[in-house]
Amino acid sequence: MVFFTRDLYLGVQPNSGWERRAEREWERRSDIYARYFEVIAPLLPTPVRRLCREGLHDGVIQEASFKDGELVLAVDTTNTPFGRFGGRQVWLTFRGVRGRPRVARLVGQWWLYEEAHLSSRARFSLQVLFDPSELEIEADELVIAMTSRVRA
Repeated sequence: MVFFTRDLYLGVQPNSGWERRAEREWERRSDIYARYFEVIAPLLPTPVRRLCREGLHDGVIQEASFKDGELVLAVDTTNTPFGRFGGRQVWLTFRGVRGRPRVARLVGQWWLYEEAHLSSRARFSLQVLFDPSELEIEADELVIAMTSRVRA
């Protein structure tokens, strides 16, 4: 993560010792990232732009698999407060994935923040801050599918 680092995320948490300063820095970086994203957005695939604009904040990874250059993440968005994804099961399928993303321990982790970037090895790079890990996905394509509502 370039803009929304783990240290800064931990800083904005209550009783961090530098919560107010971290919140100001978070806002500053949010403004910079928003301007950066608007510049690179035309170069990103449409689903990546949508994912970054809607967000999956507080979604929980239910399934994660990687095989033959395809990464699939199932995200329960019952607790997602923003966007149109809330309350749905969201399936993210990344195709043309470079490298070998580590997905073995993602199940059960909370999706906190994401950053989209351009990549020299693929069409895009999506960096995701989870609680408690991070993941960088360099891929050529993203397909987003959703169920109507998550079952209780």
